[in-house]
Amino acid sequence: MIENLKTAILWLMILTSVALTWLIWTYQPAYNELEESGESYVEIEDIGDTRSLSEILHPKEVLVHNEEEISLVLPGNDRYDELDELMDTLDLEYLHPKGSNNAPSLERFYTGVEIVFAQPLKGEWLEELFSIEEQNIPIEEIDRMIFVDNSSSSVGTEVLVQFVDHANEAIYESDTSISVDQLEDFAEDTEEYHTPVEKRVFQERSNSDYQPIHYVTTEPITLRKYTYESQDLSSQAFTQILFSDPDFVRRYPQGGQDETFTDGNRMMTILDSGSILKYERPDVSSAGELGQTAILEDGLDFINSHSGWTNQFYADQWSETNVNDLVRFRLHVGGLPVFSSNMNEELLYTIELTRAGNQITEYTRPMFQLEDEPFEIDTTVRIPSFDVIELHIEENEVFSMDAVEGIRIGHKMERQRSFATFEPAWYVNIRGRWTELDIPSDLDREVIQDGLE
Repeated sequence: MIENLKTAILWLMILTSVALTWLIWTYQPAYNELEESGESYVEIEDIGDTRSLSEILHPKEVLVHNEEEISLVLPGNDRYDELDELMDTLDLEYLHPKGSNNAPSLERFYTGVEIVFAQPLKGEWLEELFSIEEQNIPIEEIDRMIFVDNSSSSVGTEVLVQFVDHANEAIYESDTSISVDQLEDFAEDTEEYHTPVEKRVFQERSNSDYQPIHYVTTEPITLRKYTYESQDLSSQAFTQILFSDPDFVRRYPQGGQDETFTDGNRMMTILDSGSILKYERPDVSSAGELGQTAILEDGLDFINSHSGWTNQFYADQWSETNVNDLVRFRLHVGGLPVFSSNMNEELLYTIELTRAGNQITEYTRPMFQLEDEPFEIDTTVRIPSFDVIELHIEENEVFSMDAVEGIRIGHKMERQRSFATFEPAWYVNIRGRWTELDIPSDLDREVIQDGLE
């Protein structure tokens, strides 16, 4: 009897072991094939559109100079159109170097129009941006363009264009076919959007004639607060364009609205309750051949390949190293950049791409787009002048003005469900990072009253 019981227990253990082994061998994690999700594929055209290099290189600032009187042309969705048309017809024959006495400085004044870029452009891009006959572009980088009224001179054309390269302390000049009347027309047509500014240097370059000139407002200004309805983008559309064979893509729910898609080599994750897409290619090594083209151009081509441009994203920052390259495009609303959000997530308003060798290895972007037009809500915000900002920093911030690398007006995004609101505010750049300044309204009034006394 006991021997029979032992035998039965032994067989039970053997069968249990066999069953567990079979379950382990045949186990597969829970996933859903894309075709089982019930969603049909979305055409690529449904995502966005394609853009050219000139369409993603947006000026940081445009200024009208009349000797010592300088005005900032407040940005708007179409306020620079007339200037863009002038630049489209710009014919350049020859760029010749100029002396350092033409470099931007606190002492140099002239009549004309200045265009400042957020980051230096490569000199070789001039051939794509303008009609230029010179084969070898001598200037390495361009961080600002200056159209100078030359009508008082008996030599050369009415308007000269100067390209400034701060990093290499160089400035090149060329004749143009533009007339003084065209510059004056631009100034007059945008006059209602002018606000007076003055020059300021935050980080002085020692022993250099090329100083990083910033322009700060001398009067308070009133800007519009925008509210848009937003639409979510389809993750199904991106699985078709970011994976070579969507039939092999598997979907892994991550809890909530987060989910991951992978074909074993590439991975796409939808984060932050469906608001952010992160695409990665871990199969690509950074030890490959260095990129032959600029990361900005490769990033532009990558997004164009799936018509991925939505709303107004402009090139904001790019860098190239021996390890990998990075380019960032930033959302602009009403011509102003978005620098922060209520969710403290930069990827809600930037598109970023990383390149290793010749391959894009990471791609992150928002998974929503704004409607073409904002709601017609008449809401405005008063933005104090720079002297208020300077007083606030000196009295309230943990950093001093000596630490400030840049200062400008940008937007804070408040996104709730299908609505997004953009409110203008002052932002300060400390160690490469933009931070909003919370200025008490009573401080603004106090400075204004002091100014009237």
